[in-house]
Amino acid sequence: MNKNDFLNKLDKALNAVPNEERKKTLDYYSEIIDDAVEEGESEEKVVARFAQVEEIAQKIINDTSSRQSDKEPVSVKPLTRGEIICLIAGSPLWAALLIAAAAVVGSVYVAIWAVVASLFVTAVALGLSGVALIVAAPFLWTSSIAKAMLLFGIALMSLGMAVFIFYFAIWCAKLVISLTSLCLKKSKEFVIRKRGEKI
Repeated sequence: MNKNDFLNKLDKALNAVPNEERKKTLDYYSEIIDDAVEEGESEEKVVARFAQVEEIAQKIINDTSSRQSDKEPVSVKPLTRGEIICLIAGSPLWAALLIAAAAVVGSVYVAIWAVVASLFVTAVALGLSGVALIVAAPFLWTSSIAKAMLLFGIALMSLGMAVFIFYFAIWCAKLVISLTSLCLKKSKEFVIRKRGEKI
């Protein structure tokens, strides 16, 4: 069987598969055959190495249907009367634990943002002090050149540190934001998975 025969047969076998998936599959096998032919093999030899067309088609149909079922929304089963009674009866305990856990997580989160904010404040303070020292340095030029040069050097160091700390603070803020979104995403996936398991 040559390339065209194989692809035509596979195309017919994949009739139940969506057009996009079918085209992707045909392009994939076409590319494999073309690459092998460029290396000196015959189309028939390459096609002979593949599994039977029916087997390939069945595997792709199964994969496609499983992917489509994964995309289907998870239906949520309502709580039974017994579960509602247990939730209400245990609410003093689980509500207190939930509030305590939320308070701990919230305080840690606020503390992290406080550190990031302090980095920004430090960068601004160093920048302003550096500018102030640069402005003050010429006034010392007449009395002491050495003191003026020292003041100017300290000013440049302050400005350099301000820039470094400012960019470090931006990096920290981006890291905290990305970790927050990752935690929220994982929490959402965990809740959906657990609710799906109960159904």
